Amino acid sequence: MENVEPMEIGLVFWAEESAGATLQQLRSFGLQSGQLGVPPTLDCGKVLDDWKSELAISGVNVTGAVCSYAGEDYSTLARVHESVGFTTSLYRAERIARTREIAAFAHALGIYAVSCHIGFIPADPQEVLYAELVELTRVLCDACAEHKQNFVLETGQEAATVLLSFIADVSRTNLKVNFDPANMILYGSGDPTEALALLQEHVLSVHCKDGQSPVPGSGLLGSECALGDGEVDFPAFLGQLKRMGYTGSLAIEREEPNLQQKLKDIQTAIGRLKEWKADAGLYVSS
Repeated sequence: MENVEPMEIGLVFWAEESAGATLQQLRSFGLQSGQLGVPPTLDCGKVLDDWKSELAISGVNVTGAVCSYAGEDYSTLARVHESVGFTTSLYRAERIARTREIAAFAHALGIYAVSCHIGFIPADPQEVLYAELVELTRVLCDACAEHKQNFVLETGQEAATVLLSFIADVSRTNLKVNFDPANMILYGSGDPTEALALLQEHVLSVHCKDGQSPVPGSGLLGSECALGDGEVDFPAFLGQLKRMGYTGSLAIEREEPNLQQKLKDIQTAIGRLKEWKADAGLYVSS
């Protein structure tokens, strides 16, 4: 399905039971591409035919499916460690099964990338959890490979050097990276542009999201904000994407709970990305 212009502006949008209504919201921004978030409550089997038929006539290019899981909690760093992804063994079997289900759903829709947060990867490869996550990621990569899909890790919860070593240890050719610069800020895990340069050979897709650093000692994540209002240097970020020859889309992600503010912030992000692209000498039709 993927057929996007290099650095085409897109959106992370969340699947609802009505595919037509969801896609209309995407088109209302003047966008024709994005990553499809699959919420834990979505019955993939029930909505498959509707999504398949609507996508076929919509002209929308979906570049990846994004997994989220029941029980994930981003309220504090401690809760992220406990509840997000696969770090806690209690959740693993259910979430592996759900990832397989989403991969099959995505395959039926012609989507060839499946992404998620797997949880904090320990910096010390001698930790038991590190080895468990390596083996678990191999399982997920192999499940996606059955559908000729890439399995994509979202960055941010660990330093780029840790993720590089982890990718090497997993040793699967279909293991890729979805680079989210704001997550590097929100988790205090490094400079986004420097991290992008280190990970560049593994980067399949990117999110365009902004944020502010956490308050030291608070135990909280940093705060997400409108694109351009945070600490990500987006002109430098886009410059690095240009230098590395990135040809994927720029998927805006905004998780603001107030719908009207969210819609406003997405429009702001589109306008600012167009300006930054023009300044960088990039294709600017979208």
